[in-house]
Amino acid sequence: MNSSQRNRPGLWLSTSVSIVGLLLVVLFSYIVERTLDLTIQSTFLTLISLLIAFVPPLLWLTVFYRQDRLDPEPKSFVFKTLLLGALVQKALYAPVISVVMPEAQTGPNASDYIVTVILIAIIQESMKLLTVRYSIYVSKEFDEKIDGIIYGSALGLGFAAMTNLDLIIRNGGSVLTAISSIVVIESLAHASFTGLSCYFLGLAKFGKFNMFRLPGAVIIATALNALSRILIDDLVRDGFRMNYMLGIIPAALLAVLVFGVLVIITSRTKGKEDGIIMTKRQAFLSVLPVWVLLIAAMITGFAIKNASVQTTTISLNGGIRITYPSSWTQSAKEDSMFMAVDLLSGGGQNFVSVKEMDMDAIISFKGDDGTPELEDIGAAWAIRTGRDYKFYQSVKSYPMQYNGQEAYVIEYIYVSDSKSPVSGAKSSNPGIGYSRDIITTNGSQVYIITVSTSYNDWVLKKDSLEKITLSLGSN
Repeated sequence: MNSSQRNRPGLWLSTSVSIVGLLLVVLFSYIVERTLDLTIQSTFLTLISLLIAFVPPLLWLTVFYRQDRLDPEPKSFVFKTLLLGALVQKALYAPVISVVMPEAQTGPNASDYIVTVILIAIIQESMKLLTVRYSIYVSKEFDEKIDGIIYGSALGLGFAAMTNLDLIIRNGGSVLTAISSIVVIESLAHASFTGLSCYFLGLAKFGKFNMFRLPGAVIIATALNALSRILIDDLVRDGFRMNYMLGIIPAALLAVLVFGVLVIITSRTKGKEDGIIMTKRQAFLSVLPVWVLLIAAMITGFAIKNASVQTTTISLNGGIRITYPSSWTQSAKEDSMFMAVDLLSGGGQNFVSVKEMDMDAIISFKGDDGTPELEDIGAAWAIRTGRDYKFYQSVKSYPMQYNGQEAYVIEYIYVSDSKSPVSGAKSSNPGIGYSRDIITTNGSQVYIITVSTSYNDWVLKKDSLEKITLSLGSN
C-alpha cells in the first residue's frame, strides 16, 4: 500500500469534519437570525460578520491543503498566501473596482448586467493569478504542478473572506442564513476557480513554453466565476421568501464540480518535478496576455461607468421637475398626472409617477385650524395607500428637503393585486415592489411622487431612485 492510499482515510475524515463545520456555521447563522436583532447590536454584528466571513475559508483551506499528500507545502507559506489574498482584495481590488467599474447590478437590462459581471470576473481572476505569479510562484517551494492549486486556492480563500465580510456588513445582519450559505459556496468557488487557473501556472513552470496557456486559464476561470455570480444573483427571492433552489444549489454544484476536477488532478500527481527554465523573454510573453486582459477589462469598465446615460426631463405642476432614463416609457394612468415605466426590467414595478390631489381629499381639516403638517398628511396618505394594495408594510418615514422645499417621505413594501401596474410590462410574478412616496404641498394641493423598484431589483441593489433626479419648488 503506497502512502497516498494510506492517507486517503485521513483525507476523507478531515474533509468530512470540515464540511460538518461548514454546516454548523450555516446552522449558527440561522439561530442568530431567528433570535437576535443584529440591526441594533453593531458590536455583536461585527463579531458575527468576522466569524461567518473567515471560518468557512479556513475550513475550506484545510480541505484543499490535505489534497497535497506527497509533499505538503509549508503551512506558514499557505497561510501567508491566504492573508495575501485578503490584502489584495482590500488594498488593490476594492479601490480599483470602485474607480473603473459600475456596481455589479446597476445595468438597465440583462445584457448590461451580464457584461458587467464578466468584466468584474476578468479583473478578479487576472489579479488573483498575477498575485500568485509574482509571489509564491518564484519561490523554491513552488516545486510541483499541483502547487498552483494549493497556493491559488489559498489566495482565492483570502480574497473571498474579505469579499464576504463586505457582503455581511453591507446587509446589516439581515437574511443571515442565506448570506452564510452564499459565503460557504463563494469561498469554495473562489478557491476552486483560482486553484484551477493557477494550476496552469504549474504547467507553465514545469512544461513547454506556451504563450496562450495563462490567458486561457484566466478565461476559463472568468467563465466559471461569472456563471457562479449569475446563479447566486438568481437566488434573489420568491416573493418574500428566499428561494434556495434558484441560485445557491446550482452555484454549489458548479463549485463542487470544479473542486472534483482539482481532486482528480491532485490524486494523479507524481511529486516534485524539474522545472524548465524560461528565458526572460518567454517569462514576459507568458504573462503579457493576462496583463492585456486585465487592462482591457478595466478600460472597458471605466468607459461603461462614464458613458453618458440619455435622460428626459419633464416639468409638472407644483414646480416639480423629474429627470428619468430616456429608455423608460411614459404611460397613462387614470389617477396620475405623470408616469414613466421601465418596460425592460422589473415587470413594470420600476416606475416613477406623480399624483396631484386636493388636500381635503386626503385628510379632513377645518380652515380655521390652519394647514395640516406634512407628517399628518403623510400618515393619512399611508393609511389610504395601504387600502389600495393586497399587502402593504411601512418600512420608515421621515422629513426631507429638496432644493429647500419641505417634503415627507414614506418607504414601504407592497404587493399589488395585478402582476404589473401598466400594460406592456411582462411579468410572471405578483407585483411586489419597494416604493417611496415623496409628499409635498403647494397651497391646497398635495403632490405625491412615487418612485417604485421591483422587489427583486431592490434586493440586488438596483434602486430606481438612483436613476431619478427630482427637483421641487414653487411655480
